[in-house]
Amino acid sequence: MTDKHLPAMMKAALCDAPGAPLRIAEIAVPVPGPGQYLVRLESCGICHSDLHVQRGEEPLPPEAFPLLLGHEGIGRIVAGEGPLPHGTRVGLPWLYETCLACDPCLTGRETFCPHQKARGLDAFGAFAEYALVEAAFATRIPEGIDPVAGGPLLCAGLTAWSALERCDVHAGQRLLVIGAGGLGQYAIAIGLARGLKVAVVEPDAEKRAEARRHGASLAVGPGRADTIRDWGGADITLNFAPTPKVWDLIAAVANPLSQIVAVALVHDPVPLSMMWLINGGHRVTGSSVGTRAELRAFLDFAADHPFSVPVEVLPFEEVGTGLERLARGEVRGRLALRFGAEA
Repeated sequence: MTDKHLPAMMKAALCDAPGAPLRIAEIAVPVPGPGQYLVRLESCGICHSDLHVQRGEEPLPPEAFPLLLGHEGIGRIVAGEGPLPHGTRVGLPWLYETCLACDPCLTGRETFCPHQKARGLDAFGAFAEYALVEAAFATRIPEGIDPVAGGPLLCAGLTAWSALERCDVHAGQRLLVIGAGGLGQYAIAIGLARGLKVAVVEPDAEKRAEARRHGASLAVGPGRADTIRDWGGADITLNFAPTPKVWDLIAAVANPLSQIVAVALVHDPVPLSMMWLINGGHRVTGSSVGTRAELRAFLDFAADHPFSVPVEVLPFEEVGTGLERLARGEVRGRLALRFGAEA
Protein backbone atom coordinates (compact mmCIF):
# COMPACT_ATOMS: atom_id res chain seq x y z
CA MET A 1 0.00 0.00 0.00
CA THR A 2 1.33 3.44 -0.95
CA ASP A 3 0.40 6.82 0.49
CA LYS A 4 -1.20 8.78 -2.37
CA HIS A 5 0.16 12.00 -0.87
CA LEU A 6 3.80 10.97 -1.28
CA PRO A 7 5.84 13.09 -3.71
CA ALA A 8 7.04 11.65 -7.00
CA MET A 9 10.54 13.12 -6.65
CA MET A 10 13.02 13.52 -3.78
CA LYS A 11 16.44 14.96 -3.01
CA ALA A 12 19.33 12.52 -2.92
CA ALA A 13 23.13 12.80 -2.67
CA LEU A 14 24.75 10.94 -5.57
CA CYS A 15 28.34 9.90 -6.22
CA ASP A 16 28.84 9.85 -10.00
CA ALA A 17 32.24 8.11 -10.11
CA PRO A 18 35.00 6.89 -7.78
CA GLY A 19 36.51 9.95 -6.10
CA ALA A 20 33.80 12.30 -7.33
CA PRO A 21 32.26 14.71 -4.81
CA LEU A 22 28.64 14.10 -3.89
CA ARG A 23 26.00 16.15 -5.68
CA ILE A 24 22.44 16.82 -4.55
CA ALA A 25 19.97 15.81 -7.26
CA GLU A 26 16.25 15.25 -7.74
CA ILE A 27 15.45 11.60 -8.38
CA ALA A 28 12.29 9.51 -8.32
CA VAL A 29 10.97 8.31 -4.98
CA PRO A 30 11.38 4.51 -5.00
CA VAL A 31 8.26 2.37 -5.02
CA PRO A 32 8.22 -0.49 -2.50
CA GLY A 33 7.72 -3.94 -3.95
CA PRO A 34 6.49 -7.08 -2.19
CA GLY A 35 8.13 -7.45 1.20
CA GLN A 36 9.49 -3.91 1.26
CA TYR A 37 8.78 -0.68 3.14
CA LEU A 38 9.31 2.87 2.01
CA VAL A 39 10.83 4.98 4.76
CA ARG A 40 10.85 8.76 5.05
CA LEU A 41 14.26 9.62 6.47
CA GLU A 42 14.62 11.74 9.58
CA SER A 43 18.40 11.38 9.81
CA CYS A 44 21.43 9.50 8.55
CA GLY A 45 24.87 9.28 10.09
CA ILE A 46 28.01 9.82 8.03
CA CYS A 47 30.43 6.91 8.36
CA HIS A 48 34.05 6.31 7.39
CA SER A 49 32.75 3.49 5.18
CA ASP A 50 30.86 6.11 3.15
CA LEU A 51 34.14 7.96 2.69
CA HIS A 52 35.90 4.70 1.82
CA VAL A 53 33.40 3.99 -0.97
CA GLN A 54 33.19 7.60 -2.19
CA ARG A 55 36.98 7.74 -2.55
CA GLY A 56 36.91 4.71 -4.84
CA GLU A 57 38.69 2.42 -2.36
CA GLU A 58 36.05 -0.27 -2.88
CA PRO A 59 36.36 -2.00 -6.29
CA LEU A 60 33.08 -1.35 -8.07
CA PRO A 61 32.12 -1.78 -11.74
CA PRO A 62 31.33 1.38 -13.74
CA GLU A 63 27.65 0.41 -13.91
CA ALA A 64 27.41 0.76 -10.09
CA PHE A 65 27.42 4.54 -10.53
CA PRO A 66 25.83 6.91 -9.80
CA LEU A 67 25.91 5.52 -6.28
CA LEU A 68 23.64 6.49 -3.41
CA LEU A 69 25.59 6.14 -0.16
CA GLY A 70 24.44 6.18 3.48
CA HIS A 71 23.81 3.34 5.94
CA GLU A 72 23.07 4.91 9.33
CA GLY A 73 19.53 6.00 8.56
CA ILE A 74 16.53 6.44 10.83
CA GLY A 75 13.03 7.22 9.61
CA ARG A 76 9.38 6.24 9.65
CA ILE A 77 7.56 3.77 7.43
CA VAL A 78 5.22 5.58 5.04
CA ALA A 79 4.40 2.89 2.47
CA GLY A 80 4.62 -0.84 1.83
CA GLU A 81 3.18 -3.86 3.59
CA GLY A 82 4.55 -5.98 6.39
CA PRO A 83 4.20 -6.73 10.08
CA LEU A 84 5.14 -3.20 11.17
CA PRO A 85 2.45 -0.51 10.82
CA HIS A 86 2.97 2.74 8.93
CA GLY A 87 4.49 5.37 11.17
CA THR A 88 6.84 2.91 12.87
CA ARG A 89 10.34 4.33 13.29
CA VAL A 90 12.94 1.92 11.89
CA GLY A 91 16.66 1.79 11.21
CA LEU A 92 18.41 1.52 7.86
CA PRO A 93 21.81 -0.06 8.66
CA TRP A 94 24.66 -1.37 6.52
CA LEU A 95 23.20 -4.89 6.27
CA TYR A 96 20.46 -4.52 3.65
CA GLU A 97 19.60 -8.20 3.22
CA THR A 98 21.07 -11.70 3.14
CA CYS A 99 20.05 -14.95 1.47
CA LEU A 100 18.51 -16.28 4.74
CA ALA A 101 19.35 -19.85 3.65
CA CYS A 102 23.12 -20.42 3.88
CA ASP A 103 24.83 -21.87 6.96
CA PRO A 104 25.95 -18.45 8.32
CA CYS A 105 22.37 -17.13 7.99
CA LEU A 106 20.85 -20.22 9.60
CA THR A 107 23.29 -20.17 12.54
CA GLY A 108 22.93 -16.52 13.50
CA ARG A 109 26.04 -15.34 11.65
CA GLU A 110 24.30 -13.59 8.76
CA THR A 111 26.98 -10.88 8.46
CA PHE A 112 29.17 -13.59 6.90
CA CYS A 113 26.57 -14.54 4.27
CA PRO A 114 28.38 -14.72 0.91
CA HIS A 115 25.29 -13.30 -0.82
CA GLN A 116 24.61 -10.36 1.50
CA LYS A 117 23.85 -6.89 0.17
CA ALA A 118 25.11 -3.73 1.84
CA ARG A 119 23.12 -0.52 1.96
CA GLY A 120 24.87 2.26 0.08
CA LEU A 121 27.01 -0.22 -1.81
CA ASP A 122 24.93 -3.03 -3.35
CA ALA A 123 21.54 -1.55 -2.51
CA PHE A 124 19.67 1.73 -2.15
CA GLY A 125 21.44 4.01 0.35
CA ALA A 126 20.05 6.45 2.93
CA PHE A 127 21.56 9.76 1.80
CA ALA A 128 18.11 10.60 0.46
CA GLU A 129 14.74 11.83 1.67
CA TYR A 130 13.21 8.37 1.14
CA ALA A 131 14.70 4.88 1.05
CA LEU A 132 13.63 1.25 0.84
CA VAL A 133 14.07 -1.36 3.53
CA GLU A 134 13.31 -5.06 3.27
CA ALA A 135 10.50 -5.88 5.70
CA ALA A 136 12.44 -8.88 7.03
CA PHE A 137 15.36 -6.57 7.85
CA ALA A 138 13.39 -3.67 9.34
CA THR A 139 14.38 -3.07 12.97
CA ARG A 140 12.22 -0.89 15.18
CA ILE A 141 13.98 2.05 16.86
CA PRO A 142 13.15 2.30 20.59
CA GLU A 143 11.45 5.56 21.52
CA GLY A 144 14.22 6.33 24.01
CA ILE A 145 16.72 6.87 21.19
CA ASP A 146 17.07 10.32 19.62
CA PRO A 147 16.05 9.90 15.94
CA VAL A 148 18.81 12.25 14.75
CA ALA A 149 21.76 11.73 17.09
CA GLY A 150 20.93 8.02 17.15
CA GLY A 151 21.83 7.44 13.51
CA PRO A 152 25.49 6.50 14.19
CA LEU A 153 24.33 3.75 16.55
CA LEU A 154 23.30 1.74 13.47
CA CYS A 155 26.88 1.28 12.27
CA ALA A 156 29.53 2.78 14.55
CA GLY A 157 27.79 1.76 17.75
CA LEU A 158 26.62 -1.58 16.42
CA THR A 159 30.08 -2.42 15.06
CA ALA A 160 31.65 -1.83 18.48
CA TRP A 161 28.88 -3.81 20.19
CA SER A 162 29.16 -6.72 17.76
CA ALA A 163 32.95 -6.86 18.13
CA LEU A 164 32.59 -7.25 21.89
CA GLU A 165 29.85 -9.87 21.32
CA ARG A 166 32.48 -12.04 19.63
CA CYS A 167 34.13 -12.41 23.05
CA ASP A 168 33.33 -14.10 26.33
CA VAL A 169 32.77 -11.00 28.44
CA HIS A 170 32.86 -10.98 32.24
CA ALA A 171 32.75 -7.94 34.50
CA GLY A 172 36.19 -7.01 35.78
CA GLN A 173 38.09 -8.06 32.66
CA ARG A 174 40.56 -5.64 31.10
CA LEU A 175 39.55 -4.27 27.70
CA LEU A 176 42.08 -2.60 25.41
CA VAL A 177 40.58 -0.31 22.76
CA ILE A 178 42.99 0.66 19.99
CA GLY A 179 41.85 3.80 18.21
CA ALA A 180 39.61 6.30 20.01
CA GLY A 181 37.71 7.68 17.04
CA GLY A 182 33.94 7.31 16.72
CA LEU A 183 33.93 3.49 16.90
CA GLY A 184 36.47 3.43 19.70
CA GLN A 185 34.45 5.90 21.74
CA TYR A 186 31.40 3.63 21.52
CA ALA A 187 33.57 0.65 22.48
CA ILE A 188 34.80 2.50 25.57
CA ALA A 189 31.26 3.37 26.63
CA ILE A 190 29.91 -0.13 25.99
CA GLY A 191 32.82 -1.78 27.78
CA LEU A 192 32.43 0.41 30.85
CA ALA A 193 28.66 -0.17 30.91
CA ARG A 194 29.32 -3.91 30.87
CA GLY A 195 31.65 -3.72 33.84
CA LEU A 196 35.02 -3.87 32.09
CA LYS A 197 38.16 -1.93 32.95
CA VAL A 198 39.17 0.02 29.86
CA ALA A 199 42.53 1.17 28.50
CA VAL A 200 42.97 3.06 25.23
CA VAL A 201 45.79 3.37 22.70
CA GLU A 202 45.44 6.50 20.59
CA PRO A 203 48.09 8.76 18.95
CA ASP A 204 45.99 11.93 19.27
CA ALA A 205 46.47 13.60 22.66
CA GLU A 206 43.06 15.29 22.61
CA LYS A 207 41.31 11.99 21.91
CA ARG A 208 43.28 10.36 24.72
CA ALA A 209 42.13 13.09 27.10
CA GLU A 210 38.55 12.62 25.91
CA ALA A 211 38.81 8.87 26.50
CA ARG A 212 39.90 9.53 30.08
CA ARG A 213 36.98 11.95 30.57
CA HIS A 214 34.62 9.23 29.34
CA GLY A 215 35.91 6.78 31.97
CA ALA A 216 38.95 4.98 30.54
CA SER A 217 41.40 4.29 33.36
CA LEU A 218 44.41 4.46 31.03
CA ALA A 219 44.99 6.25 27.72
CA VAL A 220 48.42 6.12 26.08
CA GLY A 221 50.03 6.65 22.72
CA PRO A 222 51.38 3.84 20.50
CA GLY A 223 54.52 2.09 21.66
CA ARG A 224 53.58 2.04 25.34
CA ALA A 225 53.26 -1.70 25.78
CA ASP A 226 55.16 -1.56 29.08
CA THR A 227 52.62 0.87 30.55
CA ILE A 228 49.73 -1.35 29.46
CA ARG A 229 51.39 -4.44 30.95
CA ASP A 230 51.90 -2.53 34.21
CA TRP A 231 48.18 -1.64 34.10
CA GLY A 232 47.35 -5.34 33.98
CA GLY A 233 47.54 -6.28 30.30
CA ALA A 234 44.63 -7.02 27.99
CA ASP A 235 42.07 -9.80 28.35
CA ILE A 236 40.15 -8.44 25.34
CA THR A 237 41.51 -6.22 22.57
CA LEU A 238 39.35 -4.46 19.99
CA ASN A 239 41.37 -2.93 17.16
CA PHE A 240 39.85 0.04 15.32
CA ALA A 241 43.18 1.41 14.03
CA PRO A 242 43.55 0.93 10.24
CA THR A 243 47.21 -0.08 10.31
CA PRO A 244 49.14 -3.34 10.80
CA LYS A 245 51.71 -1.46 12.93
CA VAL A 246 49.65 -2.00 16.08
CA TRP A 247 50.03 -5.79 15.98
CA ASP A 248 53.33 -5.92 17.88
CA LEU A 249 51.75 -3.99 20.75
CA ILE A 250 48.63 -6.20 20.70
CA ALA A 251 50.74 -9.34 20.93
CA ALA A 252 52.98 -7.89 23.63
CA VAL A 253 50.19 -6.91 26.05
CA ALA A 254 47.90 -9.93 25.59
CA ASN A 255 47.20 -11.81 28.80
CA PRO A 256 46.93 -15.62 28.71
CA LEU A 257 43.71 -16.72 26.97
CA SER A 258 43.26 -13.23 25.54
CA GLN A 259 40.62 -12.44 22.93
CA ILE A 260 41.52 -10.17 20.02
CA VAL A 261 39.00 -8.81 17.53
CA ALA A 262 40.06 -7.07 14.32
CA VAL A 263 37.54 -4.48 13.13
CA ALA A 264 39.56 -1.90 11.15
CA LEU A 265 39.91 -2.48 7.41
CA VAL A 266 43.55 -3.59 7.15
CA HIS A 267 44.69 -5.57 4.10
CA ASP A 268 48.39 -5.85 4.99
CA PRO A 269 49.60 -8.97 6.85
CA VAL A 270 50.84 -9.02 10.44
CA PRO A 271 53.57 -11.27 11.96
CA LEU A 272 51.28 -13.74 13.72
CA SER A 273 53.28 -16.42 15.55
CA MET A 274 51.77 -19.87 15.82
CA MET A 275 53.76 -20.50 19.03
CA TRP A 276 52.38 -17.28 20.51
CA LEU A 277 48.88 -18.63 19.81
CA ILE A 278 49.66 -22.06 21.22
CA ASN A 279 51.50 -20.93 24.33
CA GLY A 280 48.98 -18.26 25.21
CA GLY A 281 45.77 -19.95 24.11
CA HIS A 282 44.75 -16.70 22.42
CA ARG A 283 41.77 -16.25 20.12
CA VAL A 284 42.00 -13.91 17.14
CA THR A 285 38.95 -13.18 15.05
CA GLY A 286 37.40 -10.54 12.82
CA SER A 287 34.10 -8.72 13.08
CA SER A 288 32.06 -6.57 10.74
CA VAL A 289 28.91 -4.58 11.56
CA GLY A 290 26.25 -6.73 13.25
CA THR A 291 23.29 -9.05 12.75
CA ARG A 292 19.62 -8.16 13.12
CA ALA A 293 19.50 -9.84 16.52
CA GLU A 294 22.58 -7.91 17.67
CA LEU A 295 21.07 -4.67 16.39
CA ARG A 296 17.86 -5.23 18.35
CA ALA A 297 19.79 -6.10 21.50
CA PHE A 298 22.14 -3.15 21.11
CA LEU A 299 19.38 -0.60 20.49
CA ASP A 300 17.56 -1.78 23.61
CA PHE A 301 20.84 -1.48 25.53
CA ALA A 302 21.50 1.99 24.08
CA ALA A 303 18.02 3.18 25.04
CA ASP A 304 18.82 2.31 28.67
CA HIS A 305 22.48 3.46 28.59
CA PRO A 306 22.77 6.86 26.85
CA PHE A 307 26.23 7.34 25.36
CA SER A 308 28.35 10.46 25.72
CA VAL A 309 29.87 10.11 22.23
CA PRO A 310 29.51 13.58 20.65
CA VAL A 311 27.30 13.68 17.54
CA GLU A 312 27.36 16.83 15.43
CA VAL A 313 24.21 17.38 13.37
CA LEU A 314 24.36 18.87 9.87
CA PRO A 315 21.57 19.70 7.42
CA PHE A 316 21.25 17.09 4.69
CA GLU A 317 22.49 19.51 2.04
CA GLU A 318 25.90 19.62 3.78
CA VAL A 319 26.58 15.90 3.35
CA GLY A 320 29.49 16.63 0.99
CA THR A 321 31.04 19.03 3.47
CA GLY A 322 30.69 16.40 6.18
CA LEU A 323 32.58 13.81 4.12
CA GLU A 324 35.34 16.34 3.37
CA ARG A 325 35.73 17.12 7.08
CA LEU A 326 35.85 13.41 7.84
CA ALA A 327 38.61 12.97 5.25
CA ARG A 328 40.63 15.78 6.86
CA GLY A 329 40.29 14.25 10.32
CA GLU A 330 38.32 17.22 11.66
CA VAL A 331 35.52 15.22 13.31
CA ARG A 332 35.97 14.43 17.01
CA GLY A 333 32.96 12.13 17.38
CA ARG A 334 30.35 11.35 14.74
CA LEU A 335 28.36 13.32 12.17
CA ALA A 336 24.64 12.94 11.47
CA LEU A 337 22.46 14.52 8.81
CA ARG A 338 19.06 15.94 9.64
CA PHE A 339 16.35 15.83 6.97
CA GLY A 340 13.72 18.53 6.58
CA ALA A 341 10.63 17.54 8.53
CA GLU A 342 9.90 14.69 10.89
CA ALA A 343 7.40 12.17 9.57
